[in-house]
Amino acid sequence: MKVKNNHYGIPIQKYYFTKPQQAGWLDLLLPTAYMDCYTPEKPHLFSTEYRHTLLTDLTPDETSIFQNFPKDTRNQIRRCEQEQRFTLNLNTPLEHFIPLYNAFAQTRGLSLFTEADAINMGQENYRIFSIDHAGKPIICHFYLYSATSSCTNLLISASSQAYHHDTDMRRAMGFANRCLHWQGMRYFKQAGFHTYDWGGYVENTDDPMMQGINRFKRTFNGQQVPLYNYYSPSYAFIEMARKKLRELQTSLTRS
Repeated sequence: MKVKNNHYGIPIQKYYFTKPQQAGWLDLLLPTAYMDCYTPEKPHLFSTEYRHTLLTDLTPDETSIFQNFPKDTRNQIRRCEQEQRFTLNLNTPLEHFIPLYNAFAQTRGLSLFTEADAINMGQENYRIFSIDHAGKPIICHFYLYSATSSCTNLLISASSQAYHHDTDMRRAMGFANRCLHWQGMRYFKQAGFHTYDWGGYVENTDDPMMQGINRFKRTFNGQQVPLYNYYSPSYAFIEMARKKLRELQTSLTRS
């Protein structure tokens, strides 16, 4: 899967679900990245970002997958289903996802998402699921997927900030978020996919927010595996600049 977009007139290309190949001169010249690779096969002259992720195996039967979750996780999923407080939506429109995510992103200092971003990914390469309340999504999961690799990747998970001070609602949304992951696994398993990639796991982080995300992801007992991003020289420079900018934004927000 190839995603192409332009930033300030510069063409940037990313490959997902693709085994790295010997890079041609154009890939070396342009900002090019092979994202979320499971094998350490670096293209010549590319740099490597070492990461980790959690994988859930979707090949066992549904009962076995569910029973592999810790007891608390199973209970919270059942609680959400029994309360019937929310509605599950497995075909969430892009125009409903974008405002929820962008409001979430602004609170975290993340890049905003546009319709152009979705167009560059290709409608056939992503799917959006949500938990809805009062006719609007309050939790969204944005997945990239590849039928050829039988893998789905959780690219974005975002929740509404409207209930930040409502303790009971936040508790119920936590249960619902677990339920949405479970229903996502069921959907992709039934569609013939074999692997549910949790979209990253940050090792040895001191960031309290990332520690919380890690704890949440671990409550599904996924297998931790190494992950590799491969960057051309110009993409590596852009990524370094982005990282410095995010660190500056975080520092300003905290101060």
